[in-house]
Amino acid sequence: MFNEEKYSDTTIIIHGITLHAHRLVLCLQSPYFMKALQVAFAEGSMRIIEFQEGSRIAHWRVFEYLYTGNYSDGLSSKDFEEDPELCKDLRVYALADMFFLEDLKALALEKFKRNLEELWMSDSFPECVREVYKSTYERDRALRSVVVEVAATHAHDLGSKEIFKDLICEGGDFVVDYFEKLLYIIEPND
Repeated sequence: MFNEEKYSDTTIIIHGITLHAHRLVLCLQSPYFMKALQVAFAEGSMRIIEFQEGSRIAHWRVFEYLYTGNYSDGLSSKDFEEDPELCKDLRVYALADMFFLEDLKALALEKFKRNLEELWMSDSFPECVREVYKSTYERDRALRSVVVEVAATHAHDLGSKEIFKDLICEGGDFVVDYFEKLLYIIEPND
């Protein structure tokens, strides 16, 4: 039987769960891992990288992507609690940004857009917007533009929901972007 531990040379620990990985696979795809696994760093000399922050399952999806070129939309695991439906792809996107995985960012963005098409009216949409703005940099407009576009397109329906009104009352960058988009939509054509 194939012994995964025997053939791997790097240990990834995600919130206490051990994943055996191959340094070559990680380093060829990600400048983050290339740097972290240099011998000059403790992680590189020990070949152990530990993640205690962020979503467990989003980390798992990133490593799944590194080995397969894709990641599962639904994972059933006794070790990992699933992320909320609207947050799973944006959490993968944020990790892809951290690990400098541009192709994974593009994939996560597409999956996020598809999910949002179906779930924009859910009560979790405002929390999703908050997380998008909390987990992305202002210069990285991809996820932000998607939630703003959806909110502006469905302004009438969302505006009748108290939970969305609460989001607007909080102010912040989303509200500025949202109102700029609304003004652009209703601006008369010259």
